[in-house]
Amino acid sequence: MTSGAGSTSLRSARAALSWSQADAARQLAALGRATGTPVAAAASLKTLLSRWENGHALPEPHYRSLLAELYGRSPADLGIAGPPPADAASTAPARLRAAVAAAAAVGDTGVELWWEQLAIVGRLDDEVGVAGAGELVRALVEQLDETLVHSLVAGHRVEVAAVLAGAAALAGAQELDSGRPDEAWRRYDRARTAAREARPSEAVAVAGQAAVLVDVGEPGAAVGLLERAGPATSAPAQVRLEAAHAVARAAAGDDAAARRAIAAAEQRLRRAPVDVAAPRGIPVVELADLHRWHGRTLVELGDATAVGPLERALASAPRSVRHRAAVHADLALALAPARPLDAAEHARRARELARRIGSEQTTARLATLSPPP
Repeated sequence: MTSGAGSTSLRSARAALSWSQADAARQLAALGRATGTPVAAAASLKTLLSRWENGHALPEPHYRSLLAELYGRSPADLGIAGPPPADAASTAPARLRAAVAAAAAVGDTGVELWWEQLAIVGRLDDEVGVAGAGELVRALVEQLDETLVHSLVAGHRVEVAAVLAGAAALAGAQELDSGRPDEAWRRYDRARTAAREARPSEAVAVAGQAAVLVDVGEPGAAVGLLERAGPATSAPAQVRLEAAHAVARAAAGDDAAARRAIAAAEQRLRRAPVDVAAPRGIPVVELADLHRWHGRTLVELGDATAVGPLERALASAPRSVRHRAAVHADLALALAPARPLDAAEHARRARELARRIGSEQTTARLATLSPPP
């Protein structure tokens, strides 16, 4: 799509309703939720709307349908109908040959650049979350998935799958932030299948899927998933699994098992120094992470001593915004019974950080808090 009548039609449809781009983004996000259509967070949608209206990009098919429903006009009327379909019988073989050739053209340098891109979007996600990095992560996952599907050489597939496992796990965390557990589950499942092919640990993806199940109120299923996963192949990955097991057991009401699991994670981390690098694609687990998981476990158990590890997690060296938002939210929940004013301040900070990164999940966790007296 190029700038011109099409983009003007899309902008005019919004202007006819006296909506700002932010208004339209909120309405589009709400329509996506109502229809069960996966959409970006409202902050990212505002950026996308600007690109669509300025003719810098053509909306994807599901966005075209949503925009047509939102404005009550056809995609053609809005100038976003897309190119006419080609003759499928003649173009399908050519498309497949081109995809296989493109995948084969990605050598060691291309894979290394993908690792660098994953590291960059990971750092961006640390600062702005899904609101600022969601589209980049989704695009990276799609590109890697497309390449893996069309790669024919086993060694090449392994290299691409390793990067895809990390990118899809990051996408899963972002989808969970966005309040879309169904999409988060799919992303983590893709990370698991990629990890199996690449032969690194599936721990990050399994722990992510367990978090999704806890989030939707199925902690028993999360426990079963973690038990079936078996041990990880590295100390950082095993710590991550044990911490996930502790949170799931706590959410299921199994106090003793939850405490055993978090104690096992702490002992393992003490045996494996925090500066030992994890295998490529497995995030390094640091003491601050364990403090956060320990605190979350105790919050799920209703144990007021959760405040201690959570405050230690918050006092550690600067971490991702997702980490800080989660710690503030857990502190708000832990402090609410005895220190409601302190709880309210932590809730305020959690919500502020959640808005910054587009984390509806954090905001939802705080919905049960009563306002301070």
